[in-house]
Amino acid sequence: MDAQSKKKRRPKSLPLMVVEKKKHKEGPSELQLGQPEEHSGNDSDEVASEVLEGTKFSGSSSHFKDVKNFEEFHIVVNGVCIDSELPEHIRRKYYDLCCGKNAFLHDRVLPGLYSKLAAGIIVETVNIADAIRGCKLTTPRKDFEVWEKSLRSFELLGLNVGFLRSRLRQLLSLAFESEGALEVRTYWEAQKEQNCIEEEIQKLEAKLVELKELSAKYDNDIKNLKTKAESYELKFQEEVNAPW
Repeated sequence: MDAQSKKKRRPKSLPLMVVEKKKHKEGPSELQLGQPEEHSGNDSDEVASEVLEGTKFSGSSSHFKDVKNFEEFHIVVNGVCIDSELPEHIRRKYYDLCCGKNAFLHDRVLPGLYSKLAAGIIVETVNIADAIRGCKLTTPRKDFEVWEKSLRSFELLGLNVGFLRSRLRQLLSLAFESEGALEVRTYWEAQKEQNCIEEEIQKLEAKLVELKELSAKYDNDIKNLKTKAESYELKFQEEVNAPW
C-alpha cells in the first residue's frame, strides 16, 4: 500500500510541447522584470536627489540652543531656507527675538506655508516688535488694536508670538484701562487747556503791541498836525471876529 501511495503522489511529467509553451509564456514576464534594471540608474539618481534636497539644510542647527551666534542662525521654514528673502537687519532683529525666547519662533508654522508668506510675517513681526518698543502713552489705541490683530493671525499660522501679544495686552491695559492712565489723560487735558489759554494770551499780547504801535504812529501824526491845526483855527477865528 505504501509503494502504491508513493506512486500516486509522484507528479506526472508534462509533455515536451506543454513545457515549451509554458516557457514561451513565461518569457515576456522575465523580460518585464528585467526592464526596471535598465532604469534603476535613473531611479537611484532621483532618490539621491530627493535625499540631498531633504538634507541640504542639515548643516543648520535644529535646536536654537545649538546656535552660537548670528552667523549660525538660519531661518528654515518647512525645509526651505528663506534667509535670502529677508534683509540682514530684519534677520538680526528676528535673531534677537529668538534669543529672547531661546527658540526658533517659526518652529511650528503650518506645513506647506508659502516661503514668501513666511518671510512676510517675519518682517511684519519684527516691525511690530519695534513699534511696541517705541510706543508711548500717547500712542493711539487703534495702533495697539491693529498690532494685536496682526499678531493673532500670525499665531494662527504657527508663529510663536504669544509673548508679544502678552506684552501688547499689558501695555494696552496700562495705557488705557488703569487708574493711572485716567489721571495721566486728565493731566494732558488740563495741560492742553492751559496751552490754549497761553496761546490766546500771546495773541492778545501781540495785538496789544500792534495797537500800541498804531497809537504811537497817531501820536507822531498829531504832533505834526497840531501846529497847523491851531494856526488854522486862529485864522478861522479871526475871520469870525472880523468887523462887518
